[in-house]
Amino acid sequence: MSNLQFRGIKFRIHLLFWGVIALSLAAGYFIETITLFVIVFIHELGHIAVARELGWTVKEVQFLPFGGVAIMEDEAASAPLDEIVIALAGPFMNIVMIFFSLLFWRFGWWTEEWTRFFMMSNWLIAGFNLLPIWPLDGGRIVQAILCFRLPYRTAALGTLGMSVLLAGILLGSGLFFHHINSVVVALYLLFVNVEAFLRFPYHFIRFLMDKYARLEEEERMHPIALHGATSVAGACQELRRGCQHMFIVKGMSGGILTEERLLYALLVERRHQHPISSLLT
Repeated sequence: MSNLQFRGIKFRIHLLFWGVIALSLAAGYFIETITLFVIVFIHELGHIAVARELGWTVKEVQFLPFGGVAIMEDEAASAPLDEIVIALAGPFMNIVMIFFSLLFWRFGWWTEEWTRFFMMSNWLIAGFNLLPIWPLDGGRIVQAILCFRLPYRTAALGTLGMSVLLAGILLGSGLFFHHINSVVVALYLLFVNVEAFLRFPYHFIRFLMDKYARLEEEERMHPIALHGATSVAGACQELRRGCQHMFIVKGMSGGILTEERLLYALLVERRHQHPISSLLT
């Protein structure tokens, strides 16, 4: 990938994207392809602007042959509502661009044909990104909604599983209808989700570390009742995004266990398989 740096954000352009540019130039669709790139760029700027406003750290933006992906540091342990707002910021920018294209056509600055192309491109990019497949905006929204009701680990793995299924359906449809673009996109989404599933244990530890680092920032308290024989690792799997937890330990040696003590036992003391009741003494 080609790398560019601007205001602390790395912009990475995939090598295949340059191939698409070359093919579009050869086919006489260079202006249309560059326009699509600009639309994707503005779409990603929407994510970046809102993420920074909410205090998130944007690491990089990857431009792929079929779109872009913004990579952020704070998504795992942050409040689910923040991620929903950030995810919707991209499609919102597409709606803003559609509004301005109609305005330009109304004033006679754009032709009807170009306005129709620009509007359709925005609708397609917004619609594609809202597919409920991670890491697209729609998949992130689905995961965030699940995080309101489920532990983060359950919501994240459930989203990845659903994404693999939907990407498989997209692949099958592309093969059946001989649609090469759908096949390529589906293969990429399958690869990304399978890789995310394999790397999830590492990602989950990062989630726990982020939660431990921001405990003082969490205002909402969520109680969880667990039996004292539950392991430290098992208790950590019940943690949710955007809130702090108080564990009600049941059993003969029960009591109240704080999230800080639990995370310290896992991350610092490495007491993964110890029962949580042992943390009360």
